[in-house]
Parts: sequence; structure tokens; C-alpha cells
Amino acid sequence: MRLKERNTWNLGLVMAAALPLAILACSDDDHPAPDGGLPDGGTDGGQDASGPSEPQPLPVSGWVGATVSAESDPVYGEIEKKTFNLPEAGSGYLGLNWVVLETGENGRLARPRVGLFYAAVEMEVPPGHRVFARGDSVYDFFVDNAAFGTGDYYHSRMHRQPLGAGEGSHLLVVRAFAQASAAEVELWSTDAEVVWNPADLTLPDLRAGRADEAWLGVAVLHLGEEAATDVIAEVLDGTAFSPTSVTYPALGPDALTQVSFRLQPKPAGVETADRAAPARLRLSSASWRFAYETGVDVPVVAESARFRKTRRSGVDHSTQYAGVMPPSAPAPTAGHGLILSLHGAGVEASGQAAAYSPKGWAYLVAPTNRRRFGFDWEEWGRLDAIEALEDAIAAYSIDPERTHLTGHSMGGHGTWNVGVHHAWRFGVIAPSAGWISFELYSGPAHPSGVIGRARQGSQTLDFIGNLGPKTVYIIHGDADDNVPVTHARQMFDALGPIVSDLTYHEEPGAGHWWDLDPEEEGADCVDWEPMIARMENARRDTLPLVFSFTSPGPFVNPTHSFVTLESAESPMANMTVDSSAIGSALALTTSNVRSMTLDGEALSGAGIASLTVDGQAHALAAGPIVIGPQTGKRAGLHGPLNQVYQRPFCFVYDEDGPAAYRHYAAYLLSTWSILGNGHGCALPLHALPSGLGEGYNLIFLGVAPSDLPGAPALPFDWSPTSITAGASSHQDAALAFVYPAGERLHAYYAATEGSEYLLFRYTPFSSRAGMPDFLLWAEGGVSATGFFDSEWDLDPAFAQGL
Repeated sequence: MRLKERNTWNLGLVMAAALPLAILACSDDDHPAPDGGLPDGGTDGGQDASGPSEPQPLPVSGWVGATVSAESDPVYGEIEKKTFNLPEAGSGYLGLNWVVLETGENGRLARPRVGLFYAAVEMEVPPGHRVFARGDSVYDFFVDNAAFGTGDYYHSRMHRQPLGAGEGSHLLVVRAFAQASAAEVELWSTDAEVVWNPADLTLPDLRAGRADEAWLGVAVLHLGEEAATDVIAEVLDGTAFSPTSVTYPALGPDALTQVSFRLQPKPAGVETADRAAPARLRLSSASWRFAYETGVDVPVVAESARFRKTRRSGVDHSTQYAGVMPPSAPAPTAGHGLILSLHGAGVEASGQAAAYSPKGWAYLVAPTNRRRFGFDWEEWGRLDAIEALEDAIAAYSIDPERTHLTGHSMGGHGTWNVGVHHAWRFGVIAPSAGWISFELYSGPAHPSGVIGRARQGSQTLDFIGNLGPKTVYIIHGDADDNVPVTHARQMFDALGPIVSDLTYHEEPGAGHWWDLDPEEEGADCVDWEPMIARMENARRDTLPLVFSFTSPGPFVNPTHSFVTLESAESPMANMTVDSSAIGSALALTTSNVRSMTLDGEALSGAGIASLTVDGQAHALAAGPIVIGPQTGKRAGLHGPLNQVYQRPFCFVYDEDGPAAYRHYAAYLLSTWSILGNGHGCALPLHALPSGLGEGYNLIFLGVAPSDLPGAPALPFDWSPTSITAGASSHQDAALAFVYPAGERLHAYYAATEGSEYLLFRYTPFSSRAGMPDFLLWAEGGVSATGFFDSEWDLDPAFAQGL
């Protein structure tokens, strides 16, 4: 099996042609329409009792465009000020050379020349309709000078984006990047509130002869101008599946999000492999005129075949999948081993699993990193890797002593990064063609100060001490023109004094992806036989008592063996725990650890009879042993800002405030769906259920501090004219910060009146966009930022700009 990785900067990746968009609706009082069509009368573009219209192409003409540079972009500033107008070709508007753009098949825009450019056109939306778009090699959509989501700069042709435009004339502007493939923009209009996107499905493979529960994710465009609340996602009773129902708090207005459906196969529906099991899906809400249905065929494969395993993510209730190569032999008494393999940029997880031959002794599990390009296996990618690992361990009979980690290219970097932070979980750490860190691979330099601390987990070399007791096996081709072989050599040299069981194989003459015998199953650059043999024979200590563990903070990974770090004395330094055992006596020495919890039951099971921490004796207990203060920050309620997006979240906006807050919620939801295959909700403050904050992290947008539920004591104050932080007051600025609310983490975003455009400059969904606990920014950039102390108080010692 040959598997090629695309460079993450290659915007010209083209997949299959766009699939047709399916929409099927029925009145809540009617029976569903037959498979394959709309109810009669629902296809003429108008609204009648039979149902909404099928999406129709929205023709536009007269595109004009101009190239800009990243250093000099007058268009973006005019859009932010809401003063950008449709240029005339040849006018020299804003000092740019505006030219007529020829259009071609699939909405292709003939670029002015290779590089960053803007294209603008006026579109006319039919009465009662709203618009959505596909934009490939497109960064942003702007409608009437308001941002509405992102395009797909990887040019997959699979994504669709609501544009928030109703009937009448609207100015559409796209910011695009053209190189090997020209930007493409296609538009559709419909009077439907919901459009399904079958081009963006997260499907399981059902295994013949089994009736395992699975999840199915569908990208859904909600075109309603208002949030839809209490949305019910049903799988209807059919030949293959029993009826199921999942309720979501809300779908945000003019937003894209993934919606998950629970699949409970009927045994008779999955008896035969190499066929499809039909599933009938239905979305309904009292907020809509109609309920919306569609049909999806779920593949059925042989029980012994490679398959896609789905799960409902604990991060955001989305459906994510892992490619799984099952073992080719029955499980031994202790269970099968498990190899977690992380894919490279542009590679599907199912393709990563297919690059291996079946192993008699182990499952091969390849998680998704959320998308093919994903999050570099940091931030949400790292969470996805550990979720997939835990999901497989829960689903199969796994020998806990034989769980190992490997990956190629971007996945090789993930092997390093996930490996150093979760070293205890794996016996063998085996990167192939892996780069070390962002700045060593593609720049820029790691930021300094508090922003650098928020992203400290990216500094792989700072945490290689955690690999000391591991087996590390490094593979690289010496002619690699994608990830220089110097990365492998540098890590080999750095680990030499640390790791006792260290192997480095450098393949002579091999490039980035190499396979010495393509006729045999498995590609050698990932399925390297000596490395796999080392994994088969290696064992991990499931409860090490002697170790040295360093963590950037609980927000990256708090747990190692029996220790869970809760909070630090200072957020500006790493946390360390050194553990030693002599006989039944255990001694811990810590640095910068304010509080932690020890697994007393595990320690008792290991025969530990006495415990000292930093020279002080502590009593052993059958349950958790709590060390240090229990107030203030703790592992799941800690910050920084991005941690609010690591559990199911919902945006709450003030419907009586500026429309920019509602637009910002839609922008973030759609961006999260496209970049992270994710789910999120959004609803107005007046529709916020009283108990939603107990199960969701809430992100308040533009809500007056006095209107926040529970009236929490906040370290900042906001009014339409100023933002107060400590002793300083800021005008024409925006603010974001995270704070605890009971057992959940909440966040707050606001801007002074007229400066709401600043919010759109901050998009958190990137491995390189992590910020500290709070952020204050203005036209010129960041004004103030920093961490709260361990009791959530504002301390200038942990901040910049106050």
C-alpha cells in the first residue's frame, strides 16, 4: 500500500468532484417523503405547504479582483470599517489594480496572478431565500462587509458555508490564495432552514455479524436567521437500524456545524459484508417550519477487514473516527497489543491504517487528528489521539502492557509531542520522518513571555526527559526533502544521555515516503519490521513508581502514573514530580506544584505502605490522596483560553446588542466545523436554559457583565465605551478571558462599541493560536495578556501590558 503525504502548505490538493447537496423536508404533521426526493411541490424555488425548495445554483457575474500582499492589504481594513464598495475594473480603487476575473467550471476564478487576492461581486438573492457557498483556496467570505466563516484553503471541494444573506442585493467579497489551483467559489440559494452536506460525512464501517453501536456525523448548514433550540437528531426505524434520538441545545443561526447521530444496528441488518446498510436521518426543532430528513448508506465490511471505528467525542459531542486494522490472530490470555499510528498531513486515517500489514498480536489504530491536515497533533489533535487510544482500550481486549505509539511526518511530530507529554501510556515511542517543533521545521520562532508559556507544550525538546524509561525507535530517510533528516539526528543526539533503549535507523537514499518492496503488504517507512518486532516484545510498566515527570501545566496533560497535577505555584514555569521508591516507602519531590491528587488505591495495590511528599509524611488512603489546596485552579478548570473549547461548548450572545456578536458566533462555529470537523452550539441569552451551564462550557459574547448568570465576580469590567483591566482602561479594544463557573469553565468575549470587528482577528482553532487566560487587543495588536494566579485573581506578575 503506497501512501503519499501532501505538504501542509500545498493549497492545491484536489479531491473528488463536489457531490450534490441533499435536502429533504417534511411538515412535522406529515409522513416523511420517499427516499431520493422532495415532497411534491417542493422543488420550484418557492415556499409552499409541501416543503422548502431544493438548493438552486445562484448565478453571479461581474467578478473583479486585485492582488495584495500580506504586508500591505488596504482591502481588509476597509471591510473592517464597513466602507468597502464594489470596485470598478481599472479604477485603481484603494491603490490596487482591479481587473475583471473570468470564471470557469466549478466556479473557478481566474486569478490576477499567483498569491493573495480579493475578489468581489454583487449577488442577487431570490425572495425568501438565503445563500450558502463553497469556497476552495479561499480564506474568508465577507457579505456586506461582515465576516461569515472560512473557506477551504486545502481545496477539498467538500465544505459548504452559510453566508448569512437573505433576499435582495449583497456585496460578496472573498479573500483567496491561488497557486497551483485557482480559487473556486460556487453559490446556492434555498428557502430551507437546513441543508445537509453529504460531501462531508464521518461514517463508520459496520462489521458483518456484529451489532456494535456506532456514531455518524453529518455537516449541517443551519440557514435560519435565529438559533434553533432543542434540536432532535433521530435515526428512524428501518431495516438496518433501530430508532435512536439525541438532543442538542441549539444550532446557531447562519452557521455550519457537525451533528452526530447514534447508530444502533439491528443484527439482521449487518449480516453480510460488502454492502450498505441504509440509515434514515431526521432533524427537527420547534423553531423550524419543517423537519428535515435524508438517507445515508453505511458501509458493511467483513469482521476481519480493516474498518473505520467512530465514537462520540468528549471534547465537543462530534463524531470522530479512527482507522483500525484488526489482529489477524485470536487474542492471547492477556489480550492483544495496540499500536497507535498518527497520520501525516493530508492523509486520511483509514489510509494510514491501510499502510500496515495485519498483525497477529496487535490492533493498529489510526486516529484522525480531526481532519486530514488537523492540528499538527497538538492541542485538539493531541486530545483526539488520546481519545482514540482510550476508546480502543475500552472496546477491545487490550493488554495494557503492550500499547505503543508511532506515526509518520506530521504524525512523526505527533509521536514526539504526544509521546513526551503522555510517555507513561506507551511502551515504545517510534517516530518516522518526524519534525521536532514548529520553529525548527517551518518557523517562526516560539513566542516569548506569557504567550510563549501558553504554547509551551509545543516545545518538544523541553520535555524529552519524560522519555527516559521508554524504548525509542527513530526512522528517517537520509534523502528526505520534506522533513530534513537533521530532525531525527538531533533527537537521537539529545536522547542519547536520557534513553537507555534507543535505536535510530536511517534509510540510505530514501525520501520522505519509502517502501523497499511495494509488492509486500505494508510500507516500510511506517511498517518497519524491526520496529514492529521491538513493539511486539516490549512491555510498559503500567504503574511506574520511579520516574521524573515534567509538564507545562495541567492544560496539556496532568496525569503520569499515579499522579494528577492540579495547579502550579506559578503559571510561568513547568511543573515537575520526581518519584522514588525504596521497598514499600514512596517519596515524591516536586517543583512548582501547588496541588495534586494521588491514586491511593493504585499505590496500595502496588504495596506502598508509607508516603512522603517534599519531606512531609502523608497518610495513605484507599481513594484519592489530596495534596495541597483544593480551592482555585484545578486540572479540568485551569485555563488557558483554549481549554474552554476542550469540552462541549456553546456560544451565548446578546440578541439586543450589535449583530457582530451573533456573526462572530457563526464565524467560530463554521470555522471549528471546517478545521476541526467539530460541533458547537449558539443561542441568544434570553433562550439560555437554566441548567445548560452545568453540562456545557459557555462562551458569552457581548453580554453585559451584570447579565451573566450567577453574577460572577470578574477580574475585568466592560461597557460600550471602555474595558477596564486592573488599573488600566482601554478604548477601541476587545477582550477575551476564561473563568470558572461551578464545575465548568466559561469564557467571555466583548469589544467596545464600534470595535466589534476586532473579535474576528482572533480565531482560537489552531495549534499555534493558544493564548493565556486573558487577552486584550486593539487595532495595533495585543494590549495586555496573561494568566490568572492559582486562585483566579489578576496578578501583574503573570501578565504583560497591565
